[in-house]
Amino acid sequence: MYVDFFKLGQGLLIFLGIIIMIILIVGLLKLIKTITSVNSIIKRNEDDIEEILSVLPKTFKNWFEITDNVKDVTEVVVEKTASALKSTESFQKYLVYIVDILTIAKNIFSSKK
Repeated sequence: MYVDFFKLGQGLLIFLGIIIMIILIVGLLKLIKTITSVNSIIKRNEDDIEEILSVLPKTFKNWFEITDNVKDVTEVVVEKTASALKSTESFQKYLVYIVDILTIAKNIFSSKK
């Protein structure tokens, strides 16, 4: 009894081919089941999906308007903050003069006693 390596190799390749075909068939069946499940979910929620898709452009338009408004408000806040800082600096200068005047007035009135 002789073993023919060519026929043994062919038999092994045929066996591996059958196993790969079975794995592919099982994978395709699972893929079909998943696609069917996704399709049924989409069909059940079709009205909601259409509603969302119809409202989505308005939502994005409002979102862009809100972000523009926020940008404008932050620019105004930055300007007002800078203005307030300048006002505070000038007020501090005048406050020093007022304190000096009040100190002089206090010294004048307290020395008369």
